[in-house]
Amino acid sequence: EHGEALYRRGIYTFIKLTVPPPSMMIFDGSNRDQCEVRRVKTNTPLQALVMMNDPTVMEASRVFAERLAAEKKTGEESVRKAFRTIACRTPRTDELKTLLAYYESQRQRLLKQKNGLSEARKILDAGEFPHHSGGNALEAAALMRVIALIYNMEETISKS
Repeated sequence: EHGEALYRRGIYTFIKLTVPPPSMMIFDGSNRDQCEVRRVKTNTPLQALVMMNDPTVMEASRVFAERLAAEKKTGEESVRKAFRTIACRTPRTDELKTLLAYYESQRQRLLKQKNGLSEARKILDAGEFPHHSGGNALEAAALMRVIALIYNMEETISKS
């Protein structure tokens, strides 16, 4: 969908009993022909691929990253806030260290490129939600990659 219908809730999605949406199948959605008290949980490489490439996840990562970049905080403050917001807990020291190293590697990669700003804009070209102005595109692109990584953590995909 586009325009006004773009962000309609998925609960209103038309589902054919014989052909359920592929992403629901990948994330163990019920088959709708019987009542299920407890859903089966699996962890497959397909779930990681969906989380790394799905336009909805990429757009959510971009929007959050642009908002954080506009706050003009340090990289560490932004990564901490992103982790706290998504995972609902404070990152452990080792997690924070890993995420900051990844953030810095993405940032440095873009800074070292001759066309780093245009590359950052390509990364940020995800989804139709209006872009948040006022932030640094390089910072936002690096943060977007980190946020997508946090979204892809097992604890943020499924809760026990």
